[in-house]
Amino acid sequence: MAASSSVRPLDAHTRDDASLALARHIPDTSASRDAIRNAAVAMVLNDRPGQGLSALFIQRAEHPDDPWSGQMAFPGGRFEPYDKSLVRAAIRETREEVGLPLTQDMLLGRLSDVTGGRLSIHRLAVSPFVFCHPGEPELKPNYEVANTVWVPVSFLGDPANITPYVFPPDPTKREFPSWHYEGYTIWGLTYRIIGNYLRLFDVQIPGEPTVTEVE
Repeated sequence: MAASSSVRPLDAHTRDDASLALARHIPDTSASRDAIRNAAVAMVLNDRPGQGLSALFIQRAEHPDDPWSGQMAFPGGRFEPYDKSLVRAAIRETREEVGLPLTQDMLLGRLSDVTGGRLSIHRLAVSPFVFCHPGEPELKPNYEVANTVWVPVSFLGDPANITPYVFPPDPTKREFPSWHYEGYTIWGLTYRIIGNYLRLFDVQIPGEPTVTEVE
């Protein structure tokens, strides 16, 4: 899967870069306003020793009732009426899933809603929020989370690191763009969210094939 040589890696990406770009960004939130069901996720950034600014990912635990069982994701989940807002849902779910307390002053901004694929089947829209957690976050994953990993933004922002991935249940054996990092494969819904983030910095990554219910 070829990448454009004109796209620059985010080698020196900082919290200030993220904060400024998100402050200028006007996210498309129409999907969450129109959806029957809503979910929110937290893209948590942290300045990691030896890695630079990195994003937190979880590997979802295997569960037969989870459409995204075993896949890589951002912490998050379904919006509940007691959450009062989507950002509060992202904060609550992150605390429940990985034991990480997020606060409003850590919030840098919101990305455009994501829908389509299996989200459409479930009539669900996902709203991503970007946070930056200071210091050394202590993670305490719950039963919903198999593993956690911090991935440098500079790695995600270099299109040369994108490789093809074939989702085993897909009968057509389509190749989806993905990142492989320390044995983890990041693709699908999470790939699209990261793509929306990277576009804030003029980093273009390959699009996916037509996404259907197998995603």
